[in-house]
Amino acid sequence: MYLVHVRLHGPADVPLPEETGSLFACCAGSGDGLEHVSVHPEDPGGPVVGLFLTAPSLAAAELRAAALCARALAAHSRLAPFRTASCGAALIPDYGNSQAFLRHWTG
Repeated sequence: MYLVHVRLHGPADVPLPEETGSLFACCAGSGDGLEHVSVHPEDPGGPVVGLFLTAPSLAAAELRAAALCARALAAHSRLAPFRTASCGAALIPDYGNSQAFLRHWTG
């Protein structure tokens, strides 16, 4: 499984919808390998959607995430103010420490 971060860019005065995770999830097809969606609306660099995907390779996971993001942004008017700023595998700080990993993603 791969974690791919999709960083979104939108107007500063438009908050990311609370249901963003569900909006992304409902756009996933069976071939996307989507297992879980995590949303971080207040990330300092802009909102981040974390997509946990099963895929045969990291490159395939990143392509699937980019396609899923494009579908979600096009399909839902509440996401229309946003665009993809970046899409790529997440680098986990202190990866060797599973407790640090859990704290990082669960708050």
